[in-house]
Amino acid sequence: MRNLRRGPAIGRLLLGVNLFVLLVPVVAVVLLRIYEQHLVHQTESRLIAEAALIGEAWRGHLLAASGQPDTADGHIQPPDAPDARFFPFEPVIDLYAPAAATEGQPTRTKTPDGTAPWRAGQALKPLLDRAKLVNLSGARVLDAEGCVVASTADGLGACLDYLPEVRAALTGRYHAVARPRDPPERKEANGLSRSGEFRVFVALPLFSDGRVIGVVRMSRTTLDIPQALWPYRQVLLWASVACLVLTALLSLFLSRTLVRPVRALTAAAEAIARGERGPTPQGRVPAEVFQLHAALTTMAARLHARATDVADFAANVSHELKTPLTSVRGAVELLRDDWSGMDEAQRGRFLANIDDDAARMQRLVTRLLELARIEHAPPESREISPGSFLTELLARYEDVHLDLTQAPPTTHLPPEYLATAVTNLVDNALRHGGAPVLVGVASEGDRLRISVSDHGPGISERNQARIFDRFFTTERDRGGTGLGLAIVQAIARARGGRIECERTGPDGTTFLLVL
Repeated sequence: MRNLRRGPAIGRLLLGVNLFVLLVPVVAVVLLRIYEQHLVHQTESRLIAEAALIGEAWRGHLLAASGQPDTADGHIQPPDAPDARFFPFEPVIDLYAPAAATEGQPTRTKTPDGTAPWRAGQALKPLLDRAKLVNLSGARVLDAEGCVVASTADGLGACLDYLPEVRAALTGRYHAVARPRDPPERKEANGLSRSGEFRVFVALPLFSDGRVIGVVRMSRTTLDIPQALWPYRQVLLWASVACLVLTALLSLFLSRTLVRPVRALTAAAEAIARGERGPTPQGRVPAEVFQLHAALTTMAARLHARATDVADFAANVSHELKTPLTSVRGAVELLRDDWSGMDEAQRGRFLANIDDDAARMQRLVTRLLELARIEHAPPESREISPGSFLTELLARYEDVHLDLTQAPPTTHLPPEYLATAVTNLVDNALRHGGAPVLVGVASEGDRLRISVSDHGPGISERNQARIFDRFFTTERDRGGTGLGLAIVQAIARARGGRIECERTGPDGTTFLLVL
């Protein structure tokens, strides 16, 4: 047990592994959604920058067509801009919001009339065509009514004021939407065309002297995730390898944490079954394996102790019965061989010896049966009054005084255990000690505490270490079996209590029993 440390329970280990396995795809999905949102914002930011440049170029052409000077004195910012010098537009598209409706078809058109916005659009058209070759964005410049005056595609004169982003821009607010592509476009071999799921539309208002003079509407398809991650394929490959290694390490961790300790315990159990000592788990193990190892260790210790007790018991019984049996057999042989040659006194003496040896063996067998019953068949406990019970039990003794001043009113004990333990202690005190014998009764927590004191010469230091050993007695010639104190000790152990020699000396001995 010294090299074994208790770890988390198997249930917690499995829960942690299952949570890890569950969270990996969940985290992957969340990260992919976040990355997809990032791709949309990246596209939107690029379109905002392009729209700002195209819008300022169209403004310059518009001022030139109107005969107005082109200045940069701050008159181009929105009227509600917090800073007179800067008014950046930040991405606003949220893929988690409800998807925008399809673009649909214009409900009205406007015929080119040669006004300044149209002339500015015509002047801007070459720039839009050249820019489209590089960035593949769709660009449309709308006048103050929301009608197209310049475009990278067809649709001149179409009025787009029915679109939500255009309506917002005509009121002076930047707006952008992401619409699902239908039908999906095929990715071109040059890699510039995108095959994302959404197409981003931004509408950037253009201001002059605090009023909206036009709108730049840009559009482009977002990158799909595989296309966006393709440049980082080596990094992803190494990440996949790392995930495989992590999975292998996790499997190895579970194997070392669960399988190896169980195999070690199995080997230990098999070794115990063969009567040997087996290997034990080392290091930190799950709580259940730790408890199983503790139970197995306790069981092995008890089995070893039980086997030792059985061997010692068999040796002691054999030794204790050998002498009287030898004596009986010898007396029987003498009586059989020389019965007629013996007088009545001799025959009586041999028969008396046989009877004494038989009585000793009977006492010994009775005591052994009593000891076995105590160790293997404990009786049922019930509530008794220790004062009344002991008063009635010790009434047959003349030189025994009972002190009940500290006795509890009731206790839960098997009456047979209490009677056997107290009578053995009292008989032992009267036989080896001196009268009178004092029996004190008190409580120790929720247990019963009994002290038995005599006034004898005490127990020698040599014998103190052996007084609870089975068959140890200093009065074998007077019929002692050496099982009285051993029976008391067995009763104490069966009740989880204790028996000890609390005091011994020239003025007497005191035994303390706690049940």
